[in-house]
Amino acid sequence: MALVALLALGNLLTVESLLRRSDNVAATLNVAGKLRMLGQRVGFEALVAAHHGRALPLTDYELAFGAAGQALAHGGTAFDLSVDPLSNALQPMLAAQHASWQAYRAELAALPVQAAPDAAVLARLSQSGNALLQQTEALMDALVAHAGAVQRRARIASLGLFVLDVLLLALGYLVVRRQVLRPVRALVRQCTAMANGDFGHRAPIAVRNELAQLAQALDASSGQIARLLADVQTERQALARVQAMFDGLTQNDVAGIYVLDAQLRFVHVNEQLARMLDYPRSALQDGFEVRRLFADDTWPQVQRSIDDRLQGRTRSARYECDALRGDGAPIQVEIFSSVMQLGDQPGIIGMFFDIGQRKRAEASLRQGSIVYRHTRDAIVITDKDGVVQDVNPAFTTITGYAPAEIIGRRMNLLSSGQHDRSFYQAMWTSLLQTGSWSGDIHNRRKNGEQFTEHLTVSTAYKDDGSVDCRIGLFADVTEERMRAAALWHQAHYDHLTGLPNRQMFEQHLHASMEHARASGLPMALIFLDLDLFKQVNDTFGHDEGDALLQEAARRLLSLVRSSDLVARLGGDEFTIVLQDIRSSRDVEIVCEKVLHAIVQPYALRRNTVHISVSVGVALYPRDAADGATLLKNADLAMYTSKARGRNRYSEFSSALLEREQQRLQMLHELEKGLQREEFVLHYQPIVDLRTLRIVKAEALVRWQQPLHGLVSPAQFIPAAEESGLIVPLGDWVLRQATRQLQDWRAHIAPDFSLSVNVSPRQLHADEQKVQDWLDWLAQLGLPLHSLTLEITEGVLLNGDRATSDKMQALQRAGIAISLDDFGTGYSSLSYLKRFAINHLKIDRSFVDKLPQSAEDGVLCNAIVAMSHQLGIAVIAEGVETPEQHEFLRAAGCDFGQGYWYGKPMPAEAFTQRLQAEHTAPATA
Repeated sequence: MALVALLALGNLLTVESLLRRSDNVAATLNVAGKLRMLGQRVGFEALVAAHHGRALPLTDYELAFGAAGQALAHGGTAFDLSVDPLSNALQPMLAAQHASWQAYRAELAALPVQAAPDAAVLARLSQSGNALLQQTEALMDALVAHAGAVQRRARIASLGLFVLDVLLLALGYLVVRRQVLRPVRALVRQCTAMANGDFGHRAPIAVRNELAQLAQALDASSGQIARLLADVQTERQALARVQAMFDGLTQNDVAGIYVLDAQLRFVHVNEQLARMLDYPRSALQDGFEVRRLFADDTWPQVQRSIDDRLQGRTRSARYECDALRGDGAPIQVEIFSSVMQLGDQPGIIGMFFDIGQRKRAEASLRQGSIVYRHTRDAIVITDKDGVVQDVNPAFTTITGYAPAEIIGRRMNLLSSGQHDRSFYQAMWTSLLQTGSWSGDIHNRRKNGEQFTEHLTVSTAYKDDGSVDCRIGLFADVTEERMRAAALWHQAHYDHLTGLPNRQMFEQHLHASMEHARASGLPMALIFLDLDLFKQVNDTFGHDEGDALLQEAARRLLSLVRSSDLVARLGGDEFTIVLQDIRSSRDVEIVCEKVLHAIVQPYALRRNTVHISVSVGVALYPRDAADGATLLKNADLAMYTSKARGRNRYSEFSSALLEREQQRLQMLHELEKGLQREEFVLHYQPIVDLRTLRIVKAEALVRWQQPLHGLVSPAQFIPAAEESGLIVPLGDWVLRQATRQLQDWRAHIAPDFSLSVNVSPRQLHADEQKVQDWLDWLAQLGLPLHSLTLEITEGVLLNGDRATSDKMQALQRAGIAISLDDFGTGYSSLSYLKRFAINHLKIDRSFVDKLPQSAEDGVLCNAIVAMSHQLGIAVIAEGVETPEQHEFLRAAGCDFGQGYWYGKPMPAEAFTQRLQAEHTAPATA
């Protein structure tokens, strides 16, 4: 350490000396450089001062040059820099530089002050200045050379110092290596050997110092440790055998092992006990008192058992009790414990067993026995081959067989014979493959009575996977199945006719289509709608209508094969599904039979009636790919039959579909037309036949379609009726017409009245309120008698209670009712008596051939006479000739309407005619 300190001090002093020399050389060079600059500056300022006519302050420069020369010659401070005196070799150069300065100063002092110096003066000044500069430059070059020499000497000194340091350090290392490192390495090797268990290793140390003493002590310790380890190893082996036995006991998933000290605190618990009691194992082993595991009413029993063992009264104990888990929940345990010596005090070692599952299993067995004996479901246990091993009392109750009569025999003793061999083979296949089977079986009781049981069979297996036994559980479901069958029949069959209903029909239709796909033979769907059934039902009552439906169903059933289906969809609609159609003639024959059978007279309970049927046919797969489309197409074909006059059949075709699509397109355009207000009203005059004056008019709707122009009502009214659009359209017509009526009454004809057609669909619709119309007329200020609503016979004949109520409400309010197209329908007089009809319109079909047709003349006279007798005014439609007019006037007809009086015309044209007529005198 002393050597290292000495080396460090020598290095520090050497470096300090080199740095000081380097700083002095730099300062000296700096001073010399400043002298050069000062010489140049004084010359420049002397010229400037002479040019401006002022004296140069040479004193300052003399002082600066003097101080710098003194510092360089003898050492000192110049220009705030400390310098050492120049070496003797440089002193002559310094003296020469000082002499040049003195000469230069003399030239400067000789410069004139008031006048500019002449050329000779300037030449001498320049010469002396150059001499000063050369001497200063020579001094600086010498100083630079001197600095280089100083640096070379410093490098040599540093190299010498480095070599000396290396030599001294090498010597020190040799000494340390012999006296310290070798002994330390030997000691390290000995310690490593001891750490690895080699306590016989020794460290050979030749030096005599403290390390040698340490090696001797370490040798002695190694021998002592070797002896101690031999003893520890012997004890450890014995302890390992004991520990292995204890670990084998504690490391289990069944028993909770514990050790208690004399203070009744846990000393050791195994993981199973911690899981059982829902405590962390560390918490139980951290002074946990066993008292905390038991409720107040349980602890005295446990404490007595522990005290008996700790005090030597008993060696071991076994008992059952409830312990408390960490979450407070009770747990049923069985405890085994024995006394042991724990250090110098007695302790207890024992085991906890969770017996909750066993207790529950015992309770379950007891409950299972109760259920087995008292359940209402029969239980039968057989071996793997089906031989009965045991039955419960319910088995005897259901079957009538006592245990002694069935045990040891097979269950086929109960067979009713209703199931074939394949049924039982499927059952045993399921049992062998899955171990279970469930289903209904028809069996026979001991007394011979048949019953239905729902049986579930399960298989119990042994540990090796072989069958132990089979358990059958069954209940008598005879009544339940009968009720279910009745409910199923109610859900799938029509209660009136006994035919399959719509739900059953759809299922059968789907199955028939699947059959057609599989067989490659088409099937036919026949859609039937009974013509005039509603009239029969309304005229003769629902009882007679029901009887007609039942008879029609019986006739249809007699016409088809057993593989075909006849169904009632609802109301008077029926369907027939024909399978395996080999030619179109097959379907035609059935349709012809249907037409012939249905048209025959029906002798009902009190009446004999005649009806017909409209039939539509669609084939699968020709006409549709699914059931819904097939039914829709058959329905479309049926409506075609109705349109063609009823009592016929029609087959679906692409032309029908095209017409239907056109109808749907018209409905779409009709709906848009309502939204865009594309409809206009035309008005046809109704004249008083006595005066030929226009007294009223009928409002007729026209459709101004953007693409097709003016569309006749005959083209769009039926579609509007069918779709329900007639309701908003009719309401619009009434409101527009009455608004026009208000204008005519206010400006032209105060007593003028107007007829508006009302559809049966309007009167039947819930959204069409009578009060809305009455409120509208009141808003317009129109008297109610100025409006006449024209209805057809169908409104009165087919109207329901709601329609009748609306009609009567309109009449009570004072709105006139006109019956249109009288004579073309049933022309029943009953509704003329029931409803107070104000006007009756003779249909144009009776007027066309007047006066040539005597028969039509008689009918017209009769209608006029009858109407007048009932107090009803008569209007004749379709009057187109003066002869027709004269005949009707002579017959007493009140009003006339037709082209002879005027065609339907726009409101503007009608207004002009009405104005012209009301300004002209009346004619008789």
